[in-house]
Amino acid sequence: MDTPVQVCGRTFTPALVLHLADIMAADPKIRRGDLAREVCAQLDWYSANGRPAISGARVALRKLQGRGLLALPTAKPQARRRHRLRRSGQPLPPVHAVPRRVDEIQGLYLHLLSGWDDPLHGLWNDLMIQQHPCGDAPLVGAQLRYLIGSEHGWLGALGLGPAAFLLGARDGWIGWSTRARLQHLPQVVGLSRLLIRQEVRCTNLVSKIWSLVAARLAEDWFQRYGVRPLLVETFVDRTRFLGRCFAAANWQRLGKSTGRGRLGPRTPRTSPKDIWVYPLDARARQQLQIEPPRPVTPCPLQQSLQSTDGCAHELETLDLGDVRCNRRAQKILAGRWNDPRASFAASFPRWADAKGAYALIENAHARLNLQTLLAPHAEASLARMAAEPVVLLPQDTTSLNYHGLQQTEGLGPINPQGTRGLHLHSLQAWRPDGIPLGVLAAQVWARPSVSDTRSRNAQSLEEKESARWREALGVGAAAARRLPQTEIVVLADREGDIYEMYDGVKIGPPNLHVIIRAQHDRRLESHEKLWAFMAAQPAGERRELYVPRRGSQSARRAEVEIRWASVTIQAPAVGPKKGWPTLTLQAIWVYEPHPPVGIEPLHWMLLTDFAILTAAQAWEKVEWYARRWGIEEWHRTLKTVCRVEQREFKTAAHLERVLAFDLILAWRILALIKLGRVLPQVPASLIYTPEEIEVLTLTQKKTSCGAAELTLQQANHLTAKLAGWWGRRGDGEPGAEKMALGLRRLQDMVVGYRLHPPPRSSRRRRSRTAKEPTRCV
Repeated sequence: MDTPVQVCGRTFTPALVLHLADIMAADPKIRRGDLAREVCAQLDWYSANGRPAISGARVALRKLQGRGLLALPTAKPQARRRHRLRRSGQPLPPVHAVPRRVDEIQGLYLHLLSGWDDPLHGLWNDLMIQQHPCGDAPLVGAQLRYLIGSEHGWLGALGLGPAAFLLGARDGWIGWSTRARLQHLPQVVGLSRLLIRQEVRCTNLVSKIWSLVAARLAEDWFQRYGVRPLLVETFVDRTRFLGRCFAAANWQRLGKSTGRGRLGPRTPRTSPKDIWVYPLDARARQQLQIEPPRPVTPCPLQQSLQSTDGCAHELETLDLGDVRCNRRAQKILAGRWNDPRASFAASFPRWADAKGAYALIENAHARLNLQTLLAPHAEASLARMAAEPVVLLPQDTTSLNYHGLQQTEGLGPINPQGTRGLHLHSLQAWRPDGIPLGVLAAQVWARPSVSDTRSRNAQSLEEKESARWREALGVGAAAARRLPQTEIVVLADREGDIYEMYDGVKIGPPNLHVIIRAQHDRRLESHEKLWAFMAAQPAGERRELYVPRRGSQSARRAEVEIRWASVTIQAPAVGPKKGWPTLTLQAIWVYEPHPPVGIEPLHWMLLTDFAILTAAQAWEKVEWYARRWGIEEWHRTLKTVCRVEQREFKTAAHLERVLAFDLILAWRILALIKLGRVLPQVPASLIYTPEEIEVLTLTQKKTSCGAAELTLQQANHLTAKLAGWWGRRGDGEPGAEKMALGLRRLQDMVVGYRLHPPPRSSRRRRSRTAKEPTRCV
């Protein structure tokens, strides 16, 4: 073997194959699983859940053997042994005179079993086998087992073991990223068994026992395994128990499991169970979130946009497992940038390019998805964010109408009328002046045809579509950890008014904040309602707030007044959130007392974790929230300019892949427009190529007075005029549609310029005229 080979999307070099051969030569009896682990370590090959991709590596090894590049050891079938708890053969010792009240029990204590050789090991097994619902099923992995003793006899037993590897409700509540979960999972312990003997009837006994366990568990676990746990989790089967004893012992219910069991199949085989947790430390969630941040090199927006090949820059870190696929993705983005309004097929002038683009989009590799394609752009966006002191992260949801694609698989209803399509939830990054920095995250899904909303309040957040808001907050928290010098502010409208959002920001990094428009009239700790409490606060200053055009209503300046106060909200008394702690926030009420006739008054109730002490601080947060309207403009650019709803593919997965390129494209178009408005004097060379600037200069009928170099605003105006924008005094700045059409016509003119350049003398005369100031009459 002299050249690298591609197997299962991975590159096997001759050195790696020789390394595997040397391992087998040194140990002829080595197992294939050990070889697969070595392959994963050498290629940094991990599955979506963060574990080594052993199954994929096994397949790759078999394919190498099939090609004659490697001779694997013979696979040996292994018989599975079924481990079960063993009975001691002795009867259970009796209990006597157990009182009904826990404070009357004499000598309550815990006995920690030293191991399998402990004399009371058989008694623990007998109690579980005879009286626990799990019967003789053993504990697995690291474990501590206790017997509950007293002067009345052995009252019960309990056992603790490792936590679940992946658990949506728990991981979201902690705020875990994949890296943090893999690092801190040993610090979470699972309460696998809890048994109070059937002969014992005593109120509040579990609460008392758990107080004894919580007082010594961290030290006992540390003495045996060298790790100090911070959190305990357990599961309660609702078909048998309600979990009242855990509620009485100050445990917190988070939601439900999926029913897959420990590393089980995707199809649930067991009944879903309630998830309960108990922190052993007041700052357990914050400590479990700690992870070494990956460094981010700051790259200012202007420097990022000024790169010679912007499309290649945005996909610079793309890794699809094949260099050719990476290059093809960059060509797709470049083709879409040359003509944003074109269909996907018309974005490529040559049939070979179009064929290659469709081959990539329809590739069957599971690694090719929206998140993978968008990841390099999100990394580039983080670099732009690192150069800013404050970054706003608005998030919102929109629907994509694909009702005409009757044969496309994977679509769902997007409205009550049954229109088929997809839903898109995105997290943007904006500067406080309104210039977009990029798309940090995007999620696409199809809603099921039939959904049961009657039990919505009883569901946990992970069972609802609302989970996307907290997931986006988690992306913002991860960005805040990597950018400690930047203030990250997540913005959300009324749909994002979720208790878990405020709870998540409280345990996030110190530079993470939220500003959310309230939808619910929440109960306060003072037994008042939010709106009534804020109405009783003294009115603050009055100022004007710009309200953009909405529907048939034109843009206007609204005179509003604000009131602000600190509020302590209570958790909703529904579903898993019953018993959750209260949260202290700042409320800002923005109200328009005298709106124009026929126009609905502006009315915002904003909730934030920022400390608001002055009117200036309150107005700053209001102006930041007003920037959330920019994401609506981005949605409009995505649909009317990039025309994402005009795509035609066989599956929803293919539509998602194409959408990834249009997400980046819509950001770049909007950044071009906003930058020309906010910073009009920056040079046009920031965005436009020298050929484009030369063509735009030649289109001018006369040179501006004293213009030494074409500015970005001037270049934008000239580009929009190619699409029919007149530039009259009342026309305002050109929008995304005019700019996109102008860019397309500019590309055609550049092609003509290359084929038939003007004489050098005229170009020299034009450039001399542009440099010499002219006298204005």
